[in-house]
Amino acid sequence: MKKTAYASLLVLALSVMFVPLFLVNVHATNGCITTCRLKADTTVPAADGIVYVELDNNTGSVYSLPHTFSFLNNSQHTLTVLNTTLSAPSGARYVWNEWTHSSLQWTPTLMMRTPIMLFNYTGSSDGGPFTAKFDKQFQYTLTFKDVAGQSLTPAPTSVVLSSSVSTITTSAYSAQWLSATSWTVTSATWEGYQGALLAPVPLDLSSASASVAVTVSAYSASVKVVDKLNNPIQGASVTITFANATSRMFTTDNQGLVQLGDVPIGPYSAHVLYQGQDQGTWSEDASISAVSTIALNVGGTTSAPVVSAIVLLTIFGVALFLILLAVKVRRTAPPPKI
Repeated sequence: MKKTAYASLLVLALSVMFVPLFLVNVHATNGCITTCRLKADTTVPAADGIVYVELDNNTGSVYSLPHTFSFLNNSQHTLTVLNTTLSAPSGARYVWNEWTHSSLQWTPTLMMRTPIMLFNYTGSSDGGPFTAKFDKQFQYTLTFKDVAGQSLTPAPTSVVLSSSVSTITTSAYSAQWLSATSWTVTSATWEGYQGALLAPVPLDLSSASASVAVTVSAYSASVKVVDKLNNPIQGASVTITFANATSRMFTTDNQGLVQLGDVPIGPYSAHVLYQGQDQGTWSEDASISAVSTIALNVGGTTSAPVVSAIVLLTIFGVALFLILLAVKVRRTAPPPKI
């Protein structure tokens, strides 16, 4: 029993003597005793620009990244990014995002406070560097056309752009900056109609700026109003209701026409009033026919008889003249007087 107690005391004494030495050796291997190193890096390639940081708010201590700092053990410091936007020779630009460590956000602010320096932060085996992350961007320009390939006016009120990591809605289409990746124009809102896009349009900004033409489901349309003999009717009132449920009123010109311009999607209805009479409603589709002819059950008895009467009067007049002329020529001359 006493031997067991003596053995336990001996083990405890040896532990007290040697465990601190073991811990010091472990700390010396994975940490730092007097001077600790911290590497600050950036996602901006050196060929595209130089990122500068200021150490401990000291304007005299400015360094370009990447840089490995040497700090005293148990000290703490700040690194502040000085340039938030960089323009690259490739046409790209880099915009400040955040400080990261081990691929996780350390802080979103320009100033990064280091951890208390008890370890090195350089390679992956000892904690890894702190990285000033910038978003790489390129410019895009969107133009719009109808299904016939003609320029579309007005432009959509908004479009939706989607990538593998994000989706944005924008109404700015010219020389706009966007993250350098592959995007797709997935939707458009035009004339109040959402989803007015003929097909998704790829927008590749992964390596350069790009311009793309977006085809909107807009169709050129016009309506012609005629009578039952196909003569154009001027002055008819035509109310058009579009696919977006909005309505507009037009009046036919001397050719019986109203120009609707581009209409969303294609289908629309036309309600016609003529000489105070309701002539009915027609369903039309500009995606099938650009010009829709609406024949009213009116007219057909005015223009043709007037023309015929004029012709008949002319013929009758000519005939009468010829008869009188013939009678005059054939009249027997009176006998001579003696």
